[in-house]
Amino acid sequence: MNNQKDPQPKGFEKAKNRAKDLLHDRRKLKELLKQGEKKANKKKEKLKTVWEDFQTLLRMIKSYWKKEYTEIPVKSLLFIVASILYFVNPFDVIPDFIPMTGLLDDLTVLSFVINSVKNDIENFKLWESEKDE
Repeated sequence: MNNQKDPQPKGFEKAKNRAKDLLHDRRKLKELLKQGEKKANKKKEKLKTVWEDFQTLLRMIKSYWKKEYTEIPVKSLLFIVASILYFVNPFDVIPDFIPMTGLLDDLTVLSFVINSVKNDIENFKLWESEKDE
């Protein structure tokens, strides 16, 4: 995990606390991934700045719960799951139904987490490419 000097986005601590419970519940984690994928596909155009990395985060967690890729540090897992929780929650700091700004806080949290776990994302992509060879 990168040394993140930026302060955590508002509301992220609450999402991290909820994520701790989800890390130990494969069924709920799987459901969260489905919700994250569904919302991401609906909002693809608005997520274009983080689309590729967010898709990688979803694949990382999916590979983790399938026990295919387990080289993710716990802190990074917590951040990733918290970001997905935050993203799927329509009533976060700025509710999603507010025009123009509803996804702004989601993008802020996703960008924060992507920057925080950049090395883990790169390691996972390397693992994926080696696995596919």
